[in-house]
Amino acid sequence: MSARVRTALWAGAGFLGVLFLGGATGFGLLTAAVAVAGMREYLRLAAPHANPLERAATAAWAGVVVLGFLCPDRAVPGLLLVGGGAVFGAAWILGPGPRRDWFARWGGTVGGWVGVAYGLGHLVWVREAGVSAVVFVLAVVWAGDIAAYYVGTALGEHPLAPAVSPNKSVEGAVASVVAACLVGWGVSAVLPTPHGAWTGLWVAGVLNVAAQLGDLLESVWKRSAGVKDSGSLLPGHGGVLDRVDALLLAAPAYAAVLALVGTGP
Repeated sequence: MSARVRTALWAGAGFLGVLFLGGATGFGLLTAAVAVAGMREYLRLAAPHANPLERAATAAWAGVVVLGFLCPDRAVPGLLLVGGGAVFGAAWILGPGPRRDWFARWGGTVGGWVGVAYGLGHLVWVREAGVSAVVFVLAVVWAGDIAAYYVGTALGEHPLAPAVSPNKSVEGAVASVVAACLVGWGVSAVLPTPHGAWTGLWVAGVLNVAAQLGDLLESVWKRSAGVKDSGSLLPGHGGVLDRVDALLLAAPAYAAVLALVGTGP
């Protein structure tokens, strides 16, 4: 059995175990842990010269932002983002003081909290709509990813975003949308999702577009840093960000859709 398959099995089993058995709090803690690991990888890309204390503190704050999604007050995650940005800025001003790279470091770190922690944190709100809602978004994202890979490999001729990700094709992107919509319809027809099957079909299309943009966003981060993978924590898969990149935008998109249709947070 390859390292890629072994990693997928144990990681998938662990995630699904917490999703079904851990309750809202357990799922929130797991999402926070994923955000911390993802933020550490992000910092290696965005701020490779940051000292260990800065990396540890800013990665830990990503977990705090995610845990804010467990609070009944919906404003808490945003307040944690603003508070973290203010404290990080004050630490630089009162400590080493502004440097030539200070603005980029501050903006990059806050951007990481928004892109990684705030994006993933919406999964906690999706979980409030039911376990089936999380299963829906995961199934839609995974189906689109698999279809894009295999169709793109076999039939891809027209590059989708060659400057960002040369291997992605228009054919793969179209197949991704179709597969996501079909799976979204099927999951909504079988499981008690917050919406019906036909609503699930168009919602899956929206999530797929968001997921593909999230994938491309992480590709921009890696391309800017000159690396192939965000990390090596997951053997055969690269880093945590390489596995959750699609969810960075798909999770907020689904939370927004659920709120609009009256079944979400």
